[in-house]
Amino acid sequence: MTIQTILAADPAATACSGCGLIVAGGVDGCQGVFDDESAREYADVRFAARRRMVVDTYALQHAERYCASATSLAAHLTGLCIAMEHRGREVELTAAFLRWLCRGRVLTKPRLPEDRGPLTIADVRAAMELIDHRAAVDGWARGTWDAYAALHPIARAWVAPVVAR
Repeated sequence: MTIQTILAADPAATACSGCGLIVAGGVDGCQGVFDDESAREYADVRFAARRRMVVDTYALQHAERYCASATSLAAHLTGLCIAMEHRGREVELTAAFLRWLCRGRVLTKPRLPEDRGPLTIADVRAAMELIDHRAAVDGWARGTWDAYAALHPIARAWVAPVVAR
């Protein structure tokens, strides 16, 4: 039995407006699953290896809350772009991009996709073994990145100045 099956069995469960997870409390319940996952990652550093990817993926699936401005969208979208397309350079490129972004850039926020990917934070939270957790994070992030395919050119353009250095 998966965590989504357990969550969906609750009569108070409703769909999260961001990712579609069926959970008691809807979007607030989904935030609770994210908070539980965050606590696990902070308590056991082995689970935190892809923490930035987890945060960016969750933010993009819950963009109304975490990507309200063009700047916040740029931070999370480029974070996932860097994680997907520049593995091994995430720390360096993310830091460089955030410095670039903080220099008062004026960005236009593009239209966000309605579908935010097939997996949710519950898929990550359900992974109890480290190897399964890493695979769940990677699959969840890949599905979300793919859902944002229409915004890939924008993300790549935002990242280009720091990749070129």
